[in-house]
Amino acid sequence: IRSPLLRFTSVDGTRPSGALWASPVAMGKPAMSGVKKNKKKGFKPSRGKTPGGRVYEVAQEILNAPEGGVAAVIAAALNDKEAPIRRDPRAFTMFSTRCRKKGDWSKCVEIFDAMRDQGVETNTIVYNATMSACSKGGDWERALELFETMPREGHDRSTITYNVAMSACMRGGDWERALELFDQMAEEGLERDHVSINTAMAAAEAGGQTERLKELTSGAG
Repeated sequence: IRSPLLRFTSVDGTRPSGALWASPVAMGKPAMSGVKKNKKKGFKPSRGKTPGGRVYEVAQEILNAPEGGVAAVIAAALNDKEAPIRRDPRAFTMFSTRCRKKGDWSKCVEIFDAMRDQGVETNTIVYNATMSACSKGGDWERALELFETMPREGHDRSTITYNVAMSACMRGGDWERALELFDQMAEEGLERDHVSINTAMAAAEAGGQTERLKELTSGAG
């Protein structure tokens, strides 16, 4: 059985002599009247702000705020009658991340203080980020204060927490405390990663602890 053949029409409307093609219907394929767009049923174009848009606005306001002005921005955003932000620690973690990327360590600390003043829940991640900001901003004593308060606030201290605290000790020149924290990690059953070991090695070297440095280098701890 021969399939019906149709004349081929080129894109410019001409019909080259002898150009033939098989009909899709004759080949058992449904004919398509045109290309249909894959539209999702009930789809409507979004209007206005995207979800979470208000949170990003507040983040920008925090970046633009003068030193010491973060608390006022956060208080206004939480108590905004028309579009208040939720007391969600994830949003505040994002605020802190934006400030850290700008190297604005003091605002990271202001965000943390505002969270506690406004009754926003904190967690280990928030503490780690704030401790790091304090240390990098030169306030290593505050970083260690936060480290000490975590158990009283009901927060577990992770490997990252100890790494940040050890780094703060080194910034403050307290190599003995850095080694104490390294040993404490083992007592609490925490994994000591390459950051922990490298910091401990730096502490041992800074304190002239030759034997301890050899132990750390050999992996004996």
